[in-house]
Amino acid sequence: MRRLIAFIPLLILAGCSRAPAVTAGGELLVGEYEGTVAAFRGVPFAEPPVGELRWRAPQPVATTLERRDASGFAAACMQTMRILDWYRYMAETFGASAEYYDDLEVSEDCLYLNVWTRSLNPGARMPVMVWVHGGSNKSGWSYEDNYRGHVLAKQGVVVVTVAYRHGLFGFFSHPDLATASPAANFGLWDLVAALRWVQDNIEAFGGDPDRVTLFGESAGAENILALMMAEPARELFHRAILQSNAGFGLPMSDIDEEIARGEKLASLVGAGSLDELRRMDATRLLDVYTEHFDDHYHSPAIDHQLIPGPTWGGEFGNHALMIGTNRDEWLDSIATDVASEDLARTAAEYPQIGGTAALSALADEQDPRRAMDRLTTAAEMVCPSQSLAARRTASGGEAWVYWFTRQREDPAGEKLGAYHGAEYPYVFGVHDDYMTTTDDDRRLSALMQRYWVNFATTGDPNSSELPEWPLFERPDPLIMDLGDRVEAIPAIEPELCAAFERWLEGPGAATPRK
Repeated sequence: MRRLIAFIPLLILAGCSRAPAVTAGGELLVGEYEGTVAAFRGVPFAEPPVGELRWRAPQPVATTLERRDASGFAAACMQTMRILDWYRYMAETFGASAEYYDDLEVSEDCLYLNVWTRSLNPGARMPVMVWVHGGSNKSGWSYEDNYRGHVLAKQGVVVVTVAYRHGLFGFFSHPDLATASPAANFGLWDLVAALRWVQDNIEAFGGDPDRVTLFGESAGAENILALMMAEPARELFHRAILQSNAGFGLPMSDIDEEIARGEKLASLVGAGSLDELRRMDATRLLDVYTEHFDDHYHSPAIDHQLIPGPTWGGEFGNHALMIGTNRDEWLDSIATDVASEDLARTAAEYPQIGGTAALSALADEQDPRRAMDRLTTAAEMVCPSQSLAARRTASGGEAWVYWFTRQREDPAGEKLGAYHGAEYPYVFGVHDDYMTTTDDDRRLSALMQRYWVNFATTGDPNSSELPEWPLFERPDPLIMDLGDRVEAIPAIEPELCAAFERWLEGPGAATPRK
C-alpha cells in the first residue's frame, strides 16, 4: 500500500529569489531552481548506516516534520579516490588541469538522493527516471558532473539520482552475518529502499510512480539487472536501461566468497567479531580493505535472499529493456605495445566467447590494441547484451539494443574513441567544459535524450520524428548505431556471440567469479 503523504508545492521567498519547496518523506524540502527546473539535493531516503546500522538493511527515515535545506548535495559514500583520479586523467587528456575536479567529501552517512523536475504539480504524472551510477561497486557518486538531471528533466521526466553503499560497506559479508537477513548486498538493499521512497513520494515532484525506469552505466547497469531478478525490487520499477554492462551470463560472486573475505578483513584488523568491526573507524577499515582487496570486483553476490542465483538461469520481471555498449569500451586501458601473444593469452581467459577459437573472428583486425578491445568488449558487454535482449523478445517481452560509436573531434577523441562512459554526457545533455562539443555532438545528444525519454514514457524509444529503432529479434537482429550516423545496423560480432550462446547453454556460466 502506497503511503499517503501531503503534497504541498510552495514557492518560498529567499531574499529576492524564489525557492521551490515540497512536502515529502515527512519533511518540508526547500530546493532551488536551475533555470526552469526545480532541484532538490541531498534528500535522505534511509537513516545513516553508521554504528550499529553498519552492514544492516537500510532503515526508514524517521519522520521529523521539519524544514530541510535541499539546495546542496550530501557527502558521497565511503570510497577511495579511484573514480576521481579517472576524471582527473580525463580532464588532462582533453587538455584541462587535473584541478578541474575538487577533492570529494565522503562519509558513511551517505544515503541521499537528488530530484530534478519541471513541475511540482502532483497531477502532472510525468515518467520517472532513476539513475544508478557505476564505479565497480566500490566508488562513484550520485551527482558526478555528467549525472546532473536538470537538462534531461526539461524533456518532461522527473530525474532521480541515487547514492548507495560501496565496496567494504556495501558489498561485504562476514561469518556473523551468515544467518542474518540481509547477509550481503547492502548496496543493493539501499537501491531497493530508494525505489520504495520513490513509490511513496515521487508524486509530490510531479512524477508517476507507475512509470519508473531504472537506468545506469557499468556496475550500475549490472546492479539494475540484479534488481530485475530480485523479488523485493522487481515490482518497484517498470523499465530498465542498461548502459555498458549487461552482467548477463557472466560469473557472479558467491556469498561464501564474501564471508571468507570478511573473515580475512577481521583478522587483518584484529577484530574478533562483527560487533567489533562495527565499532571501528570507517577510514581505517577502508584503508586496510583497499590495501588487501583493491583488485576485487564487487559484483552482486548470490546470497539466496535478494539474489537467488546466477543471471544466466534467473527469472526476471516483465520489464521492457534498452541495452547497449560503446564501441571502444576498454581501448584506453590497453597497453600501446600489446602483441599478438597477449591477445591469444587474453582470449584463453574468456571461454564464454570460445577461448582461443575467438582469434579467428578477429583475424580481420590489423591493430592488436583494437583486436584486444573488441575481444574484451564482446565477452563482457556486446554478446551478453545481445543475448539478454534476444531472450527478452523471445519470451514475449520487448528489447532494443544500441551501439554507441561517437568520439569527440579532437586528439583526445582520437586517443579515447567511444570510451567506457562516453555516452552519458549525451544522455544527460551535460558536457564537460573541457571537452570539444560540436553541433554534431549536440544533435546526437538531443536524439539520445528523446530515445531515452520516449522509452521511459511509453516503453518504446521510437516516435515519429526520430529514425526508427527496431526491436532486437532473431534470426536477423538489428541494433541502433548511435554515432556520426543514427541508423539501424545488423547486430555486431556474430561469430563471437554465437560462441557465447553455446557457452551459455553449458555449465560454465554458473561458475562464481573469483
